[in-house]
Amino acid sequence: MAQPAVATVTGRNLPTAAPTASSSMTAAADPAAANPGPLTVTISIDGGEGENRERVLTALRELLAVAGPAADVALRAPTEIPTGEPGVISLDPAPRAAFRDGKLLDLSRLEYDLLLFFAEHPRQVFTRAQLLSRVWGHVHTGVRTVDVHISRLRTKLDDPELITTVYGVGYRLADSAPVRVV
Repeated sequence: MAQPAVATVTGRNLPTAAPTASSSMTAAADPAAANPGPLTVTISIDGGEGENRERVLTALRELLAVAGPAADVALRAPTEIPTGEPGVISLDPAPRAAFRDGKLLDLSRLEYDLLLFFAEHPRQVFTRAQLLSRVWGHVHTGVRTVDVHISRLRTKLDDPELITTVYGVGYRLADSAPVRVV
C-alpha cells in the first residue's frame, strides 16, 4: 500500500477557504474565527499521478503564495502503517489517518475527529451538545447530526458497540474499544 506524503503549512493570514483543486486533501484548522492566531493546514497526497497530482501541487503553491514569507512549511516522511495487534484501530493525528490491520480506514473528517475525540477521552460520557461544541466547533447544527455521524462511524468500523450509547445522556467510547492514538 502506498503511503501518503504529508506537508504541513503554518502561518498567519492563510486563506480560510480550501484550495479549489479537487483532490484528496484534508485541511485542519482552528474553527474559532475570532482567534487571529496561526492556521495550520495539513495536506496528504496519496501517490497521485498525472493531472490530479499536478492539481494538488498547484493548489499547495497557491496556498504558499498567499501565506507569504511568514509561512512555515514542514514536510515529513510518510506515516508508517501500524501493524500492531489484530483488530486494533490505530489513529495517527499528524496525517489524520486511521488504520486497522495495516489497512487505511476511509473516514470522513468528522468521523475521524469523533473517533479521535473519544480515544483521547476514554470512559467519559459526552452529550450531543458537548460533542457539537468540541468536535464540530459550534452548536448551530441540530443535535441529531451527531447521531447520524455516530451511526456512519459504527458502520464504517464494522463495530456497532465501539461507541456506546448512554441512554438519556449521550455517547462514549466502549471500555473494551480497541482504539489507540499513536
